[in-house]
Amino acid sequence: MALANKYRPNSFSEVIGQENAVVALRNIIKNQSFHNGYIFSGTRGVGKTTLGRLFAKALNCTNYDVEKGETCNVCSNCVEIQKNSHLDLIEIDAASRTGVDDMRELLDSVQYRPSQGKYKVYLIDEVHMLSPQSFNAMLKTLEEPPGHVIFMLATTEANKIPKTIVSRCLQFNLKLVPDELIAKNLKRVFTNEEVTTDDKSIDLLVELAKGSVRDSLTLADQAISHCDGNLKEPEISKLHGVLDISSTTKLFKAIFNNSVDDVVNEIKRYKSLDVNYDILFDRALSFLHANMVNNVLSGEESNQDLHLYYQFFTNGLIDAKQTGNKRDCFDIAVLRCLTFAEHPENKLKKKPKLVKKQEPELTATKQEPQKLESLEKPIEPLMDVSPKKNGIKLSPGTWLELFDQLDLSGPSRAFFSNLQLEKVEKKTLFFNGTDLFAERINEGDSINLIESLNRSGHEGYSVEVESSENVKNTPSQEWVKNRNKDIQEFRKEIINSELLMNLKENFGEEVTEDKITIIDHEE
Repeated sequence: MALANKYRPNSFSEVIGQENAVVALRNIIKNQSFHNGYIFSGTRGVGKTTLGRLFAKALNCTNYDVEKGETCNVCSNCVEIQKNSHLDLIEIDAASRTGVDDMRELLDSVQYRPSQGKYKVYLIDEVHMLSPQSFNAMLKTLEEPPGHVIFMLATTEANKIPKTIVSRCLQFNLKLVPDELIAKNLKRVFTNEEVTTDDKSIDLLVELAKGSVRDSLTLADQAISHCDGNLKEPEISKLHGVLDISSTTKLFKAIFNNSVDDVVNEIKRYKSLDVNYDILFDRALSFLHANMVNNVLSGEESNQDLHLYYQFFTNGLIDAKQTGNKRDCFDIAVLRCLTFAEHPENKLKKKPKLVKKQEPELTATKQEPQKLESLEKPIEPLMDVSPKKNGIKLSPGTWLELFDQLDLSGPSRAFFSNLQLEKVEKKTLFFNGTDLFAERINEGDSINLIESLNRSGHEGYSVEVESSENVKNTPSQEWVKNRNKDIQEFRKEIINSELLMNLKENFGEEVTEDKITIIDHEE
């Protein structure tokens, strides 16, 4: 039997890392204050379905201990629920039953009373996968449910559940399980299974699990099989493509020193070893985060490079999830750190553009020196440094154009470039963006934007930022769109170039667009 199934909690006291949810469920049973439905949300492997089953067992246990808040685990209801054979616990995988007909068939049975227990419990896993029609059908039952029916909805994406459903349920947001608790649980499992291990092996398994108890046990199963019951950290590292933690420090030391050769050699080494790029991303972000925090705690001046690097790796992680090409996205993040570092010797220079024709050389001509006019004439300044009034009216429709003209810089510019200006009301700018960027906007970033707007002539504004998954019109997205357009135009320009025309005419070789690879140096 798999360890994840063998060591699945049989009681509330065995649940790991979800104390708040356990206390709330125990109090609900104690006070008999039941809701129509319950939502258990959180990432995979943190106990959503397990808590749902334990709650269903507690509701139907004939010998439930109210004082201890535990089921007896010996009555017929407890035993059958534990064996997944109880008639009144109906478990549905919404990922495979998304249609409205499936939901209506299910809800037709709601009117019938329980066969064995006190309550008929519907446990719907991955409920966010249901169709809108299925949610509408469920809503009618949730509004006026029979007293003997309770819905339990488990999901990894609570934001996709309609608000009308959420408002009629009691929601529990399950958190990632702390590393120390996962480590403690693994030690207990290895002791029971008589598996030899060490602290480094356990620490590595915990790091790979990323807060998921189930994943930690699955990884432990794999490690036991690979190491034949004698877990060794080097073997587990090799199995999962994990390098020593010192490799991250080595990489960033090379970046900080602007050592191009060392950086390139390091990313080549990663490729040759077929490393786990998920771990590389996590360690890079953790390293940068720790250094930024240390700078603050030590009272040192903030290093803008660190903020910029963190932005590059967060963007790289997003791209990796979207494209699936984690190695290339990691490499590009590293190379961007080298390119955009604030070291004086590494300032970015404007690259010359390619030209089609050779420009004629300029011929210098000797000119008579011009006579200076009176020195008493006042010297006009070379540049007007006073704030300029920008003629553009600030609105969602003009924001992309205006943003390009602002003198906003650093992390503030990077963050706001990934936000969408939703509306402007009464001198307040309402932005929205994904959690990755919206949650990182602090008061200092907002002040930087306001001051930049003031300098452009747009004075007296305030800023509000909200999280949203529906973000389609940000400056960053517009830049990418324009860049792709430029690349396509450049591709067509190459196709129609004189060189390729000569190749076709003289050698009969035709070059099509699919044969041309554009290397974008601005990446």
